Amino acid sequence: MKKILSILSLASILFTTSCDDNLLEPFTPGNLTEEQAIKTPDDLMRLMNTAYGVMGPGSEIGFSSVFTDEVGVGYNTGGQGKDSYLAFLLNPSSGAPEGIWSNHYAVLSYANRVIKFSNNIVAENADEQEVINSALAQALAIRAYCHIQLIAYFSTNPKDRNALGVMLSNDVYPSTALKPRETNGVLYDFIDADLVNAITLFNTLSTSPSNVYANKYFAIAMQARVNALRGDYANALTYADDVIANSGVNLASYAKYKNVFHTDDNLATEEVLFKLKQNNGEARTGGLWASVNTSVTGSPFYEVGRALFNSMNTTSFASASNWNITAISGSNITIPGNSLLVGDMFVFNTSYPLTAVLNSNGTSTSPSNAIVAGKVYYVKSSNSATGVITLTPDPTIATPATASFSAANSAPFPLTAKSNYGDIRYSVNIHPTSIINPNYQTVVDFLYTDKITTRKYPGRADSGNFVNDIKICRISEMYFIKAEALASAGDLAGAANAIKAVRDARCNPNRQQPAPIYADATAAFKDILKERRIEFAFEGYRFVDLKRLGALAGEGISRDARDCEFNGACTLPVSDYRFALPMPQSETNVNASVKANQNPGY
Repeated sequence: MKKILSILSLASILFTTSCDDNLLEPFTPGNLTEEQAIKTPDDLMRLMNTAYGVMGPGSEIGFSSVFTDEVGVGYNTGGQGKDSYLAFLLNPSSGAPEGIWSNHYAVLSYANRVIKFSNNIVAENADEQEVINSALAQALAIRAYCHIQLIAYFSTNPKDRNALGVMLSNDVYPSTALKPRETNGVLYDFIDADLVNAITLFNTLSTSPSNVYANKYFAIAMQARVNALRGDYANALTYADDVIANSGVNLASYAKYKNVFHTDDNLATEEVLFKLKQNNGEARTGGLWASVNTSVTGSPFYEVGRALFNSMNTTSFASASNWNITAISGSNITIPGNSLLVGDMFVFNTSYPLTAVLNSNGTSTSPSNAIVAGKVYYVKSSNSATGVITLTPDPTIATPATASFSAANSAPFPLTAKSNYGDIRYSVNIHPTSIINPNYQTVVDFLYTDKITTRKYPGRADSGNFVNDIKICRISEMYFIKAEALASAGDLAGAANAIKAVRDARCNPNRQQPAPIYADATAAFKDILKERRIEFAFEGYRFVDLKRLGALAGEGISRDARDCEFNGACTLPVSDYRFALPMPQSETNVNASVKANQNPGY
């Protein structure tokens, strides 16, 4: 096993934390050995905090977004991804397998230290024993999580107990240790035991850790996740239902969902089961796709993939309504007899004047206050008696601006437009400065006239640009696992209701969604996969979701033709060998056993 499993002596480590706030002070043990340095319960908790500081799913998030169908080439590209993941090129020296492998094994090395050294500490009172139990429970939960993620990426078939998984990391190893790949069955049994032991310890605590620490319901959520991964849907359903019913965490509403991602100030009872707290100078997740900021002028080298965008823009759906605008007076738009509701999405079909365009910043038009076809708005107010509506380009800010279209006051009416229910995930994921070309399929200069930028990690004022807390597990995942389990059992109506629960939370509350109707299990899995694609965009789920559910849904990677026209790499079936990442070269160079059991195709 490579040296990552032994890491470094604590003599060279500055203990840091990304967690709450009573243990933020640094721990510098000087020249002490590990055993000498970890003497008190607080030392143990600081060591656990270091594990959180090391955790970073950036490699998963970046790889999943580029290799699959979440992003395409940005207009400020420097060639990023063109000769690698955008071309489906993947090999043992690729950066993502190394990053995913190394990060999880680094975290495992710290978690294993917490578990081992907890045996050396004798509590002097009940309070100290609680600190020890809490640190140990967190370490066990995180150890299970890391092994789950490694299986998901590196096993050729996570549903087969006899298929090879990854190396089991269950101790503090010397730098000379070399371990083989274990079967999934060996790993799953170990994960199950870790999670049961973690939950047992969490149940002894008088105060449950907050969601910036691993906690009881995160551990139960991992029981749901690992059972879904291996196809044991009966147990997956049991654990998902437990989290939904008993965690006290609810789906974030249409009004509050933006707080989960843009400001990170959602309540503890809203959406997040476990996240990595990010402070100033820490992981710049939004920088995975752009150089400067998340706006259209922020130098995006990757942009939102057109296929993903089309699945978020509800006005492009067949269910969208068509409208005739009979008058415009500044911000007031008159549509007689309209049934528009606050929160609906709205686009104009044509520009007025016909030559009107969005400026390069995406927020102003030329001429000023013109109508630009394709620009997505949300209904800000609607008067059914007069037919007058107003629009806003961004409903996520505290006081949404009202859009003015005074340049179209004397337009040759009627002007046509389309609307559909509003989904707040569009505004969370798509920056309002994006320049959207409704004719993108046929326009010659696609790259420079259709500019759609990501927004999920804009950064906070106190943390810096691109820096937001990283969500490791959310309650919505439990609803999707529940839907999968029910679909697998033939309860298509139950699966539809689980999906409806998420859609109701994300869509404008004035227009709740009907439960979908599934003709068969394939249709249900297809819709579940679609909903996960929207819900978890840019969070590192898409690659594993396709690997798990693609065959059940009859889907693989499918990019919009315009995003892949430069290289023709438009589709990849889930049967392809690249849905199991290669053992990274940094491991096979030193570990003959792992090298001899490299995944097929590499």
